Amino acid sequence: MSNPLLAVQISDLSKFVTTNLYSDKDTLVEGKIITAINFFVIFSAVVAVIMLVVAGYMFITSAGDADKVEKATKTVSAAIIGMVIVFVAKILVQYVLSVIAGQ
Repeated sequence: MSNPLLAVQISDLSKFVTTNLYSDKDTLVEGKIITAINFFVIFSAVVAVIMLVVAGYMFITSAGDADKVEKATKTVSAAIIGMVIVFVAKILVQYVLSVIAGQ
């Protein structure tokens, strides 16, 4: 009795398994790093928007209370500074990766 799995040609499997997405290991690693960086940038942007909404709510509900207004102002400042740091870090990492890759 023959095994039906042995009848499959290796060349027939190429349509199911793609190995040519990345030309080499370095490109694979760079692709994974860039994907991770993009995920964290999007995540931090969502967090910053949530912080801005909360700060806006704090402004609205402060009713002129100086402490609440100051806390809301600090929250807005923290959200904006955080996003600036995230975008500068993304640019810096992409620059370092391009220098390392020699592009």
